[in-house]
Amino acid sequence: MAGIACARTLLQAGHRVTVLDKGARPGGRMATRATAFGSFDHGAQYFTVRDPRFSLALQTTPGICRPWSANAVRVLDARGHVVEAPRPSSEAHFVGTPDMNSVASTWAQPLVAAGHLHSGVQVTAIERDPIHKTQWQLRTSARDGSVHVYDGFDTVVLAIPAAQAQPL
Repeated sequence: MAGIACARTLLQAGHRVTVLDKGARPGGRMATRATAFGSFDHGAQYFTVRDPRFSLALQTTPGICRPWSANAVRVLDARGHVVEAPRPSSEAHFVGTPDMNSVASTWAQPLVAAGHLHSGVQVTAIERDPIHKTQWQLRTSARDGSVHVYDGFDTVVLAIPAAQAQPL
């Protein structure tokens, strides 16, 4: 969600943006899976809004999320006794509607429509472009085994966990 929010903001500001997402569809932990028995969120169960600018961004696409009142989970031991009590939280909690992937997929639509979002593509290396020394190129591999080099980037933003970013 952070990567899509960043890309969307940069695109709205007039920048040329390319998003490479290793998942089958954008959203990362904002993941929903459809089954014969219905759909379920198997990534993040909720998200918080800590920055007023992010709150404003959510307001630009009304109906894709709603407040969620649950803010703690009680953990019980084997005898049913509370091991961890709820912690009060001052942060508002939200859920995507109808599912958690709705926020990311809705925000990704302008990128998809412009052909700037590539799903199922994993970045395997980030290197200086050998021809245009001030720019970057990204080596990738796709689910079908194909490899590709994307080039011409002035800046590269990573919106992935540190453990995945470190080898790059």
